[in-house]
Amino acid sequence: MAATSISVVIRTLNAEAGLRELLPALHIAPDDELVVVDSGSTDRSIELARTAGARIVTIDAARFTYGRSLNVGFASARHAWVLALSSHVVPVRSDFLEVYRRAIARFPAGVVAAAGPLVRNDGERGMTGGITLYEGEDFLRGFEFGAGNPNCLYRRDAWAARPFDEEIGGGEDCDWYVREIAAGNTLAAVHAAEVYYRFRRAWSAYVYKGRIDHRIAHRYLDVHQPKLSGLAVRAAKLGLYALQGRVGWSDVKGSLGHCWGSYREAAILRKSGAPGGLLRQLLAERGQPSRGAGT
Repeated sequence: MAATSISVVIRTLNAEAGLRELLPALHIAPDDELVVVDSGSTDRSIELARTAGARIVTIDAARFTYGRSLNVGFASARHAWVLALSSHVVPVRSDFLEVYRRAIARFPAGVVAAAGPLVRNDGERGMTGGITLYEGEDFLRGFEFGAGNPNCLYRRDAWAARPFDEEIGGGEDCDWYVREIAAGNTLAAVHAAEVYYRFRRAWSAYVYKGRIDHRIAHRYLDVHQPKLSGLAVRAAKLGLYALQGRVGWSDVKGSLGHCWGSYREAAILRKSGAPGGLLRQLLAERGQPSRGAGT
């Protein structure tokens, strides 16, 4: 059987530092393709991408949304499977694309997308092999590990039938997953397709990201309610790991900032009584039964 070719789509904005790590680590095969969607870089991002053989597609910064930039990139892609990657990730394994390629050969017909884990360091790595399938109520709590469009493979025909929402400011991946699950399709987790997520932010930016992520998860999924006691335990564990050299202090800041943002947003949502759990509602409307996840 001939190897499946993959289109890799990367969104960039002044991503020179990230591309210097990411592009050499991809090991793109001759029949694969690289598409870079740039929204106004003034550094050497475009030069580095062109040197790596990328086709450059530009989008006006004033029109940028995460969903719109991905739609532009996917429309330019020519292969049946398209991998969305952040410019802030680096594959854990040198055979990263081959891991996805082997997974495609194993997918049942209903799989429309597959996510690989996002980890900040080796201490966050979980399962390092196998494929988990999600159908119906299996996805009520999401993937239950860091996942989304920084590292997610899509079947292009499924995307063409349901492009990403271009109007929401974030969470276009979760919105897409939920609507595909509600339509009776299957999502997959490819546990060996891990990437290090190396986006460095200020504390306030981590907190903001935690708030946005919790708000989106609350809207679509059945999410746990973060508690201060849990945050304190996490802070103690991460502090110990940092002292042992197992994680960096920047990782501690990122994790705790994100958790604090989630806690704050959960409190706001509880107080406002904002409705959530859209996936459960959609499944109930369609009378769709739960089916067990497989590996």
